[in-house]
Amino acid sequence: MAFPLDGLTQFGPYRLSARIATGGMAEVYAARRIGPDGSVGPLVALKRLMPHLIRDPTVVRMFLNEARITAQIDHPNVVRVLDLGHHNNEPYIAMELLIGHSFAELRQKAADRGERVPLGITLRVLTEACRGLDAAHRVQDENGRHLSIVHRDFTPDNIHVGNDGRVKVIDFGIAKAENLGAGTEPGTLKGKFFYMSPEMIAGRPVDHRADLYAAGVMLYEQLCGRRPFTGSTPDEVLDRISQARPRRPTEFDPSVPPALEAVCLQALRRHPEERFGSLEEFIHAIESIRGAAELATEDELRAYCARLFPPGDDALAAAVANARLLDPSVPRAAGSDEIPLSARTPRPRLAGEPGGPAPTPTPSSSAPTRVERGLPAPPPAPTPRVPPRRKFRVQVLAVAIGAVAALSAAAYVAISREPIPAAERLALAERADEREARAGLLSGIADDPDATDAQLERAGELLLDKRAYDAALELATEWQRRAPKVAAAKLLEARACIGLRQGKSAEAAIDAARALDSKSPEPELVLADLKELQGDLPGASAALAAALKKDPSSLKVARRQGLLLSQSGRLEEAEATLGAVLRRQFDAQSAAELAFVKYRQDRPQDALALLKRALRADPKLAAGHYYLGAVLYRTGDARGAERAYREAMALAPDDPRPVLSLCELYMQTHRKDDLPELHKLIDEKFEDRAAALKRQCGG
Repeated sequence: MAFPLDGLTQFGPYRLSARIATGGMAEVYAARRIGPDGSVGPLVALKRLMPHLIRDPTVVRMFLNEARITAQIDHPNVVRVLDLGHHNNEPYIAMELLIGHSFAELRQKAADRGERVPLGITLRVLTEACRGLDAAHRVQDENGRHLSIVHRDFTPDNIHVGNDGRVKVIDFGIAKAENLGAGTEPGTLKGKFFYMSPEMIAGRPVDHRADLYAAGVMLYEQLCGRRPFTGSTPDEVLDRISQARPRRPTEFDPSVPPALEAVCLQALRRHPEERFGSLEEFIHAIESIRGAAELATEDELRAYCARLFPPGDDALAAAVANARLLDPSVPRAAGSDEIPLSARTPRPRLAGEPGGPAPTPTPSSSAPTRVERGLPAPPPAPTPRVPPRRKFRVQVLAVAIGAVAALSAAAYVAISREPIPAAERLALAERADEREARAGLLSGIADDPDATDAQLERAGELLLDKRAYDAALELATEWQRRAPKVAAAKLLEARACIGLRQGKSAEAAIDAARALDSKSPEPELVLADLKELQGDLPGASAALAAALKKDPSSLKVARRQGLLLSQSGRLEEAEATLGAVLRRQFDAQSAAELAFVKYRQDRPQDALALLKRALRADPKLAAGHYYLGAVLYRTGDARGAERAYREAMALAPDDPRPVLSLCELYMQTHRKDDLPELHKLIDEKFEDRAAALKRQCGG
């Protein structure tokens, strides 16, 4: 959030117009340098330490270290330091002003929408950031000596993605350079430990290959939807990092290109000498793969950012634009006809750019792929419906005309003349196959004073089953008006918000449901749904553990926990949990997931036997056919694998994983002539993200 100041404030040679960021150590202001002759410089970002830290020599040393090291690097993918100085014994750094968001914010925004950043976008961001960091690794002083700069905190938070599609590495606060000193004391463990290399954790000397390891972690997160090393405590995570035995990404998603998997695993090698020699080699290895690993263009990255963060909703960009108006680089002529500040929406520019607005980002033509986690496609835009307060006969008339062939003419006449009981509405809704029909039948059911909470809960389930999330949210709202203390109404609101990709609203509703019924495991189960959709598998696992603590005998919770353990790569725990579930009660989904666990444990025959049993129990289980395809291909039965993938494609048309796995099968068996058929299918079934999917399908 950006905050305007009470007028323009002078700070040394700089005039401050707005505070645009606040962190734990420093604040950042939009500012202009005022020359001795009164000349006004371009807008920059002025970084100042928080007042209570100015007298802390360690903090000041880190602060100045960032400026000294960054100032040595001259590369378009590294933020530029323009000035370093003191005012009244307070240090400051003037840097180029960046308008955009961190890569971590991009990933979180995508997760809130139930998506993952597309592979091509991530590869673009990562390789561009690595170019800047590679330049930092190669910097020499005026005598030609290598400074041996190591960032040591190369994470998504420290990669800035501009609204203009440019990527820059930021925050060299804990970086180290041979001749410039370090921002931390020797042996001090700093940075975000998930991205730390084994040698950093062990306290051994580090070089540029520690940053390369961090790049490998970010690539692994993209391919697998999880970190390579996780645990319930920081010590457990650090121990697993030091052992450096990550699971292969294809164990989580068989459609991951093997060449990209190899690049990722080489970057994550335990010993630095076994990794790539430089980030330049790492970049070259990624760019050489092409096909499924094709990098997005700068235009595509700019359009994607505009889709996640629409220009009109970008508070930082608006604040910087207003700061330019408040303190322009060229003073306004007296008596000029100025448009009021609140009515202007100029495009923000980077400091140092010539005057004039930046180009307006073009909206993205393709939604991000979510192949890596196999999430269902987001629901289509809701069809406008008749407001809920209208008479029920009007609603049913629209339903009958629009979609419900199952309703006979006689039934329609009877319904249109008078309202019907909630039980009959539910019965009709259960027979309605179309989302719009079901939503119309159940619209306004909460207005029926005779409808019970159990009936309203069932109505919500029917709406969620058809992904009628807007109608479910409307029902939850009406239900809460008549029964504000019913936890089930809050949980329905949470589930609808999850479907609508409204993560914060969902969390608030879950908290409210937990407060209303503290003994029920249901709020934790819904929270697990949300965390899983956001890609936070440790958070989902913690929620399920809390649910199981509330109801230790629940098969439903144990089954969910087993599925999540499998997806998290905790194979031994998943095998034990799913095995215990199946011993109590056989179900096809748990059996198929246990088979996938055994497949990843290199036990394909055990996996094959379980999958056959699961599919005999439920021949329509799409995941079972998908896993069967992977197992059959592993055992050398390519034709059987193709049949299984095609069956999965028919049963789960919204899931692109079987299509991409079949693409990979064709490419590995030298059947590239068959790829155009799959490209056509992708165009038909995944129109909104066809371009990205076809790149992964050899196109």
